[in-house]
This record gives sequence, structure tokens and C-alpha cells, in this order.
Amino acid sequence: MIAVPGEEGAFFELASLEQTEVERERLYTSLSPDELLRGDRLLDPVKRERFLVGRGILRGLLGGVTGEKAREISFCYGEYGKPSLQQASTTGSIGFNASHSGTQLLVGVVFGGEVGVDLEELRLDLDFAPMARRYFSPREQQELFSLPWEEQLPAFYRCWTRKEAYLKGIGAGFSQPSTCFDVSLLPGEKPALLAHRITPDDVDRWRLHDLPVPSGYCAAIAIRNT
Repeated sequence: MIAVPGEEGAFFELASLEQTEVERERLYTSLSPDELLRGDRLLDPVKRERFLVGRGILRGLLGGVTGEKAREISFCYGEYGKPSLQQASTTGSIGFNASHSGTQLLVGVVFGGEVGVDLEELRLDLDFAPMARRYFSPREQQELFSLPWEEQLPAFYRCWTRKEAYLKGIGAGFSQPSTCFDVSLLPGEKPALLAHRITPDDVDRWRLHDLPVPSGYCAAIAIRNT
């Protein structure tokens, strides 16, 4: 479990999507018919296995939090697809979010609030400049491209994961452009939502953090108490 200082009501778990055959079969028994069908639609066997394993791990973690059996966990989905727990928990309101990249799965759970998480496997050969020009705000682009070349890729991933975590946290999907808000990205700068041109109050509502993850990955979370 990964703890975040100052966020006592939240916890985060990083798990491997590469499991033994015995463990995979155990995880699969907790899945719903819909999840199994979604897995069957994935033609790539590696992607199929990682999707199913990830859903099984998520169910196990949520079962441990709610006291429900993993296979009895039910999900409902917001207007733009963000999942939430369908049943009421004896521990009160629970928000959760998950992200997978490479061989790793990151799950965030928060009591009495909302959470968004993003995990990215680092690609040293990533052509990040076109992505930054398309998805980053003018302020973020200016700060990114003003850095020395060797610092730009790490800054890109810091910005990307922080923006993704926030967008997943609010559950707005593509209805809210990623260019309408600014996050911090400079080396040594505290993770934060700096400005928002549509919902400015979110600057005070949402807290951003980076997570310590294994070498080769970058991760960020966004938390809001309800």
C-alpha cells in the first residue's frame, strides 16, 4: 500500500498484472459476465489477460474495503463513463479510480471523497512535443519548452499524469478540454492545479500529488473531499 502524507482517508495500491495461471483463474472467478465479455472482445491476448487480471484485482481491493465479496461488487457509471460503487457501504461513501500501464495497475480509494489516478510507463523515445501542443495549455507549453532539453521529457510526464488524474477524478471525459486548466510541471514544483478557466473553484477543491512508483513509471493522483 502507498500512503500519501496528509491524505489519511485515502490509500493507493500498485499491483502487477503479471500473475501465475493459478492466481489468474482465482481472479477470473470474481468477474461479472459483462467483464468477461469485454475481455473476450480484446483480440490481443496480452491486453485481454491484463484487463481481466486488473478487474479481478480491483474487485478484490474494493471487497476488502466494503466488506462485500469480490464477485458481488456492482458498478454503476457516470455520464462520461467514470465507475462508482452501486451498493452503499457500511463505511460510508467510497470513491475509487484505477489506471494501468505496462505490467502495473494503480488503484486509488478514498473515503468520503472523489479520486483520480494516472499511471504511465515511461517511453524514452516518446515524441512528446506534438502531444504537448495538442493537450497542454499555453502556460504549460511555455514552461515545458523553456526547460533544458534533458528536463523536458520528465516534465512532460509530470504534467500529463497530473492532468489525467484530475480529469479522471472529475469524471468529465472529453467534455472538458485539457487546455482549459493549468497544472504545475517545473522541477521541484509542488504538484497542484494552478488555474481553471471553466470551474475556477476546483483550484481549491482538488489536491494533486505525485506517487512514488518503480523506476520506469510516473504516477499522479487527484483528491477531492465531498
